[in-house]
Amino acid sequence: MKKLLLLLSLSLGCFVLSSCSSEVKKYVIKGHVDKYESDLLMTMVNETGKVDTIHEVRSVNGDFEMEGVINGPKLAFLTIKGVNGRIPLLLEDTLFTLNIRAKDLADVRNYDIQGGRLQAGKNALDDVEIEVFSDRDSILACYFEAEKNHDIAGKMHERAMLDRMTIAYDKEENKFIEANKDNILGLAIVYYRYNYLNFDRLKVKFELLSDAMKNTPEGRLIQARYDKLGVVKVGRQAPDFTLPTLDGSTVTLYDVKAPVKILDFWASWCAPCRKENPNMVKTYEKFKDKGLVIIGISMDAREGDWKKAVETDGLTWIQACDYKNTAGEVARAYNITAIPRVLVLDKNNRVIADGLTGEMLDEFLAKRLN
Repeated sequence: MKKLLLLLSLSLGCFVLSSCSSEVKKYVIKGHVDKYESDLLMTMVNETGKVDTIHEVRSVNGDFEMEGVINGPKLAFLTIKGVNGRIPLLLEDTLFTLNIRAKDLADVRNYDIQGGRLQAGKNALDDVEIEVFSDRDSILACYFEAEKNHDIAGKMHERAMLDRMTIAYDKEENKFIEANKDNILGLAIVYYRYNYLNFDRLKVKFELLSDAMKNTPEGRLIQARYDKLGVVKVGRQAPDFTLPTLDGSTVTLYDVKAPVKILDFWASWCAPCRKENPNMVKTYEKFKDKGLVIIGISMDAREGDWKKAVETDGLTWIQACDYKNTAGEVARAYNITAIPRVLVLDKNNRVIADGLTGEMLDEFLAKRLN
């Protein structure tokens, strides 16, 4: 991708409104919001890790302006009250122009921002994102149509296409972070989505950053999230939970006594999960008489879809679901942001393996149960 060449060749310098000098440096943002009046906020993380509101203005005839003193590049975010998403601003001692065309700020296609070398680098990455996800709207339309028609196979197909796009973009984004690991451009990309990434994806991105960037206020917030996600990992105690089960009763993890337990997080609409289910069926048949217990924990929001998938795939072990997708207490306690996820626990509910499937899972269980 040609746009990526710019990302890999960024160098930091002194960028000012006129020239480098000993004068007070400041940024100026001149913006316009199309079609409606807006209340705009600029926020920034302070040294204690709290988010401060730096500016709060209302657009007049769509126009607004912000300016402030700056002693070096800073990461800030622009939001509009009542509007989804936020715009990353990589502030430097220069003039920025910003045009916002639509109300969803989470979509980089809905705004243009110019000004500063760092922002130019972010814009180039945005162009890569637009290119990689060029078919996302049509795929999402097909996904929601399949959902409306209770077409599980259709949902799986569209979800798999979205997953492929995400994997492709992640590769390009990680290259970008590596090339900018020593400046706030790389930091900004990790910080922008750190609350939404699972442990494995965040681990790759966060560890690409330099120690200097990890020690910024934003870096320390990422570190706290990184540490929290790592709570449920090999060697740690699995959190207890109680969930409704398929037969109308409940299951409590710590009440289930077995030498080895598997927690299988999945969903009817998850193509990789459904692809892996036949392997899990074989694993269960092979080891159930040796004491293996599996608890399937579905991320489904619809009871009918969940029950149909359990029956279709022949999942005869304990099945549980709270119909809250990843917003449920168990999903949040285990930081489930991507599925499938398979955790293996010992008799004391300590995590002894994470992410094993197929033959690798069977080999691990054979050593534990034979």
